[in-house]
Formats: sequence, C-alpha cells, structure tokens
Amino acid sequence: MKQIIILTDELDAFLVSKADFRNFTSMDVLKISKWFRERDYDVRVCKFSELDLSVNYQDFYFLYQTSEAPGAFYKRYVEDLVYFLEKQGAVMMPCHEYLKAHHNKVFMEFMRMRFDDDALKTIKSTCYGSWVDALTYDKGFPAVIKHASSSAGAGVYLAHNRKEYKKYIEKAGRTIIASGLRDLVITSFKNLVKKTIKFLYPSRKGYVQLDTSPVSSALVVQNFIPGLSGDYKVLYFGGRFYCMYRKNRRNDFRASGSGMFFQVPDNELEGVLDFARKLTLEIDFPIIGMDIGFDGKSYHLIEFQMIDIGTSALQRSKFWHEYQSGKWVKFEGNSCLEEEFSRSFDFFINRLQNKA
Repeated sequence: MKQIIILTDELDAFLVSKADFRNFTSMDVLKISKWFRERDYDVRVCKFSELDLSVNYQDFYFLYQTSEAPGAFYKRYVEDLVYFLEKQGAVMMPCHEYLKAHHNKVFMEFMRMRFDDDALKTIKSTCYGSWVDALTYDKGFPAVIKHASSSAGAGVYLAHNRKEYKKYIEKAGRTIIASGLRDLVITSFKNLVKKTIKFLYPSRKGYVQLDTSPVSSALVVQNFIPGLSGDYKVLYFGGRFYCMYRKNRRNDFRASGSGMFFQVPDNELEGVLDFARKLTLEIDFPIIGMDIGFDGKSYHLIEFQMIDIGTSALQRSKFWHEYQSGKWVKFEGNSCLEEEFSRSFDFFINRLQNKA
C-alpha cells in the first residue's frame, strides 16, 4: 500500500484555493484524503510541526503546500523540513528545488537558465543580491525591476532610463527587518540616527565606516517585452491544461494582480497551449502554473510556479484541453480543485513507480 502524508500549516490550512475568486482559503483536506483512500492509499494528515522526526520516512510520499504568512518566516521553516525529509529519501511533492522557487524570483530565473528550449528564455534576467549590486546594470532600457519575493504585481517597476532605474531599484530592494510595528518604528529611528551621525561625522582617512543602510532584498532586472496588453494564465494539472486571459491593469504594464480574467478565444488557444506544453517537457512535475505573454509575433514565459500557483483559471473554466496523438482535444465541464489536485499527484506517483 502506498503511504502518503499530507502536511498542513500551523492553522491546519492547505493553501490555496479561491472559493469566491477573491479571498484565498484552504483546500478541503478531508476531500483530498478521501480521494486517495478510495484508491487504496494509506493516508495520514498532520501539521508540519507534529511530524515525528524520529521516524525514517524513506519512500514515503509527502503532499504539502507552502505558507503565505507575512515575512516568509514560516515558509523558511517549511523549506528546512522539506530538505531534511528529502535527504532521508522521502518523495516530497513538490521537491525542495521547486519549493525554493516559490516567492523567489531569483531562484526561479536560475531554473529558467537551465532550460534546454530557448523559446522559454526570451526574457533575460540579471539577478542581484541587493540594490547596491544592481547599480552595475548596463544592459539598456526600458527594464523591468522585480523584488525577489514580489507577488500580485507588488514590488515590480518599469524603468525607462537610468534615473528611474536608480529610483526603482532602491525602492524595490530596500526593506527593514522587524517583527512588529514597535520594532519597525525602533529600527527606522535607529537607521535615521545612524545616517545623521554618518553625515555629521564622516569617516576619517584610513578608517572604514560600516554601512548604515537598511537591509536590501535581492532583485531581478529583466528586458521589457513591449506590446503585451495582458497575459495568459495557464495551469497544468496532470495532463490537463486550463487557460484564461488576464488583462493588464488600467494604464499599467502589469497583469498580475489585476483580477480581470476572460475566456481565451478558440483561435488563440492552440498557440498558447503549444507554448505551455514546452514548459511541461522541461519540468517533471504534475502541477505547474505559468504566466505567458504574446506580443503579436512570439510567446514569452513571464513566470512559473509549482506550488501555490493560483487556481482561478481552473475554478473559473468550463473546459480543459489535453494533448492526444499530436493534437489538442477539448473537454467540456467544470473541474473540482481538490479532485484535480489529487488525480494529478496519483498520476505522478504511478508514473514514478512504473519507472522504478
């Protein structure tokens, strides 16, 4: 019997679903568990923190989702635990590498650089450890600047020249580490005092003065793709492709976070799906979310994720497509997120076992 452990976070949540298309909520873990038990899996559900780490979990299958808790502190705990279990020989779904790419655009771009298909690499990224590092950028404008952990379009800027670039990299990169409002105020005040002292009493010759700037986030700087009025949100679930079109925000170059979803016209679907399929040939995983742009001539892979992918395209769609015998076949019907999630991982586990 295949043994599968479903890990939930500190709130017993298993993110993410969008039941009302506005508010994020947990998937129904009971429904997922029932689906697997009906197919002869030995299923156990527990919190990350309740897992007995004295047990050797070699060859166990683990299903988990990440955390959206502020500051990504809980996510780092999840990353550490997943790494530990993976080193034991557990089959983590997703693996540590794919988890690390979540809310980490720097690591995601490093993954992209390893792709074999050049069609997926039309967006060129330069990654920096801080906004000070990013001052060395010399690849021309306009350029897109992204905070490493930005989402829903926040922390993403378009610089048309060097002056705007300097302004936006500092804005995107600067951050203050604080555990609450009180710490935030204290830390900000300390930085102000240090800057004042530095201004009034500059370093004497022969002495090195420590930098008093706030901590900076890592950054990604990319070439700007003109002509994009929106993007295609494509979800891959175990051989099934769901696709919707998302318009840019008004008077903005960003589609992420706009919430303006539309069905994709039939005459546009084949090209988008052909391009999306390229990514599934690069990434061996049953669930992938991707944002794809089209400038009128070429498709561009904007971003991709393997966890917490955003589920609107599946939950809103009235159909999906499958690639069969060299062509796309359309299937009508609504899809249940928990059922598709479970089916996709069952598909993946069976394929892994057939390889062994």
